[in-house]
Amino acid sequence: MNVVVVDGGYIGKDVMFPQLNLKKFGWIQYPFSEDAEVAERCWRSSVIISVKTKIDKSVIDKAVKLQLIVAAGGSYDHIDLNAAKARGIIVCNTPGLAPSDSEQIKKLCRQVVTNINSFLKGDYINQVGG
Repeated sequence: MNVVVVDGGYIGKDVMFPQLNLKKFGWIQYPFSEDAEVAERCWRSSVIISVKTKIDKSVIDKAVKLQLIVAAGGSYDHIDLNAAKARGIIVCNTPGLAPSDSEQIKKLCRQVVTNINSFLKGDYINQVGG
């Protein structure tokens, strides 16, 4: 499983996420991604994590292995929910959490990983647009 964070810089400098409950996975983290870079950075990922970067139909269509999109924060209006639903891709967020201070950042990172770990067990917590 490959996970990509397209805009970790919105969460904080050198943000650290807890480990996934998997023995083998790839995790790539970009501080920011221009719109033109997103599809190329996501095409082989099973999970996309985005704070504000647009994940539109073109990105979703090119991400052939995509199964889950996590909107890191309460807002998910930057995710094309219709395109995700059409492909059977789960979208979730971290309601009530925003990267506003160090404690919120830690909670947000833990919740992102909890969302992914729950998804791996077939439990779609904090699902939106389902």
